[in-house]
Amino acid sequence: MTDFVAINGQIIPYEDARIAPFDAGVLHGAGLFETMRVIGGRVIAFDAHLARLAASAAALAMPVHFEQSALLELISELLDANDLRDARLRLTVTRGDLSDVDAANPDPPTTTLVSAGEFKPYLPALYEKGMTVAISRYKQNPFSPLCGHKSTSYLDRLLALREAQKAGAGEALWFTVGEKYLAEGCISNVFIVTADGEIATCPIEHPQHPGNRMALPGITRSLVCNLAAESALAMHEKPLTINDLLSAKEVFITNAIMGIMPVVRIERHVVGNEKPGAVTQRLRQAYLAHLDKLCVAP
Repeated sequence: MTDFVAINGQIIPYEDARIAPFDAGVLHGAGLFETMRVIGGRVIAFDAHLARLAASAAALAMPVHFEQSALLELISELLDANDLRDARLRLTVTRGDLSDVDAANPDPPTTTLVSAGEFKPYLPALYEKGMTVAISRYKQNPFSPLCGHKSTSYLDRLLALREAQKAGAGEALWFTVGEKYLAEGCISNVFIVTADGEIATCPIEHPQHPGNRMALPGITRSLVCNLAAESALAMHEKPLTINDLLSAKEVFITNAIMGIMPVVRIERHVVGNEKPGAVTQRLRQAYLAHLDKLCVAP
């Protein structure tokens, strides 16, 4: 249970937390969020998460401004208040209270909510045996202004994820409208390992529609690309189809909480030999070593 949250820079008891009834996040889902991993009191990849939120805010015309050091201090105080060292941290920013908006005041102050709860890892058996994923019946729309941004308008993802979980899967993969390229999962980025051992993931920008995103620029996704290069593993960003996915020797998905998760089944289709593959395991070990290095006390 979370005892305290921070709203607009003030740490308050959870039961006293209030958001204005006319906040744009409540009325219109007009907001952005970042989910971060905290290990030993350290926020992993904080700079990258904050930069992504700021870039999305600029793209979506949300006047978001953070003093990074002050925000880190607030997060540290919030973690202490909740007696947390290993946590799942969420930073949410909405367009703000619309009750006083008029021609003279078109941009109300944004609402900032920081919450933290105990980190609950995925079951070890999933990393040892691999996850089953489903194919979402919904489609990614690269022409949506929200595509590729971590928006609080998240209901479509949650519906697809719930359907996948009811079918016994842990994630659902999305394909784009039109060309039907593999885009991402509900809560993850997707990688494949081809028959010749090369790693591939879809590009962030749609190849036929420059300037339009078709996937979230995942923080862990970026780290995995770097780790692959450091490990001398061939890594490519390229459009991927359902045939590429089904012919892959290995598949894995990534996000800040799960890290690198092996995928061994796509619905009834078996990936490889239905066990986490060698490349996936190699990258996961490199990822865990990277986290250990980050969290070594100076």
